[in-house]
Amino acid sequence: MAVVGLIALTLVVSESPAQTQFQPTSLQNRQALVDSGEISHRMRDLQAQFERRRRQMLPRFYIGAADHCLIVGRFCEWHPNVQDYDVPDEGKDIRRARAELLRDLEKASIAVPGDDWIVGQRIRYLVEGHDTTAISVARSCKATRWWCDALLGLALHVGGNFAAADSAFSASLEAMPTLTRCYWINLLPLLDDDVRGSYKKMTCGQREAADARIWWIADPLFMTPGNERRTEHFSRVVQTALQKDAVNTYGSSWGGDLAELILRFGWAEKWTREPSQSFYADAKVNVTGHEREPGFHFFLTQLPPDSLAQIVDSLFDIHQFPPREQYAPGYARAFEHLDAQVARFRRGDSTRIVAAYDVTSDTIFSRHAFDAALIAMGDEATTPSSRQVAESPTRNVLTVSTPWKTQLIGVELLARDSAGAARWRSGFAEVPLDSGTISVSDLLFVDAAPLLPSDLEEATARAHGGTTFSRGKQIGLFWELYGKTPADSALPVSLTITPVEVGFLKRAFRALRIAAKPTPLNIRWQENGASGVLSPRSVLLDLSLVPAGKYSVKLEVEGHPLATASRTIEIK
Repeated sequence: MAVVGLIALTLVVSESPAQTQFQPTSLQNRQALVDSGEISHRMRDLQAQFERRRRQMLPRFYIGAADHCLIVGRFCEWHPNVQDYDVPDEGKDIRRARAELLRDLEKASIAVPGDDWIVGQRIRYLVEGHDTTAISVARSCKATRWWCDALLGLALHVGGNFAAADSAFSASLEAMPTLTRCYWINLLPLLDDDVRGSYKKMTCGQREAADARIWWIADPLFMTPGNERRTEHFSRVVQTALQKDAVNTYGSSWGGDLAELILRFGWAEKWTREPSQSFYADAKVNVTGHEREPGFHFFLTQLPPDSLAQIVDSLFDIHQFPPREQYAPGYARAFEHLDAQVARFRRGDSTRIVAAYDVTSDTIFSRHAFDAALIAMGDEATTPSSRQVAESPTRNVLTVSTPWKTQLIGVELLARDSAGAARWRSGFAEVPLDSGTISVSDLLFVDAAPLLPSDLEEATARAHGGTTFSRGKQIGLFWELYGKTPADSALPVSLTITPVEVGFLKRAFRALRIAAKPTPLNIRWQENGASGVLSPRSVLLDLSLVPAGKYSVKLEVEGHPLATASRTIEIK
């Protein structure tokens, strides 16, 4: 359970040069300043009036009591335990009122083009109304430069152009005051409890260095240009700045709790009010804000380790509950873990990666056209090695060659109609290659019929999609041995299949001796140590001899510590 604390986030917005520098002004200039102040004051009144009107016109909607309420200051963050519920739209009266406000904001922007607050509110309500002119309005912004870039980043992100939004936010961060930048890059509200202690002790500069890797690893899909989780975060920071100095739809005073809610879960895209039990027109309105759903947790459950090889797929908990933070990508209504089989094979100074998946029985990808990608990166700054397939078949094998000693590898699927996305992601160290000793590649399960594969190309074409197998079938296991030993040597090789215990009851039954201890299946044989620098190998496994369950399959060449490889599989 995440322990939630109240985090006050103060956003420091620099004043415009006209406000910070004294300059002699003529009577005409002084009158212009007075007029500008009056316009700004008038627009603040109109914005407050709109929000008060909106609260009274909100659609009535009640979905029931909260099953689990995450308390953040004065607010309860929760999601109904109901399937396929629809939050009602705001209605034409609210849309008409917002249009009136936007016309007034446009006139005010023309009269006072350098006013940060006016242009910010204009972008805020254009984005809220799904008006695509928000991008062109932000591009023509004449207020404080870094603030204009931040508003442009928000508009581009909402429009789905994450790469351009990334560039806009980078320009904004580069130009904004140092203290403001430190607040904007602070990820403390988003991190799990086990991570927050060490991050909290970092200086601003140290956090900036750590953030680069945190954001890279938290990128939901490498196949989409830009980092949409990072641009979502900075869009949320912009939203807190826009709402901090304005009247909000809840009718509540601004506070650290509202800032934390927006930073962790996003800004509300719809609002409703609970049906009132009072007959009085001026009765208090209970407003509920609705963020985009469903949301997913893309951060690691720990700070990124120094070595990418220590990042394993199990460190990602996309469906974390209760969530520390959530993000709902606009391009995917569902986001799932992908069962992919990934194996590495050395080819000189490079690594050949093979990734196989089979989503034939998946409820989303068996019914929707989707694109697929195999992507590998050495760090957040390198150009990825990738193979992308448009309209991939449901069963497919992708390959790519990479140059890195350690790397992060992702296998990703994205439905073309936004029905869903799926991914598998893990870090790896390079398979060692030394002619003076023996090492081994990863294990690759392959279809056995009609004969076992004799080389990597044949094994790749027949790679099994995923790590789940049907009991009762025969499956081939392929790997490569690297290195060479004296001609008269023999290599003792063992293949062990060990049951993986899962679940509290099973462990308890073992401890009480109610259930038998699982017995590993071990096979041993001899290999010729002088067979060559690269030697393909394969064996046939009969899964009918193994009960259903999860197993660790481990291959070892005795006496050679680098020659070991393992994989966890499930037999159903």
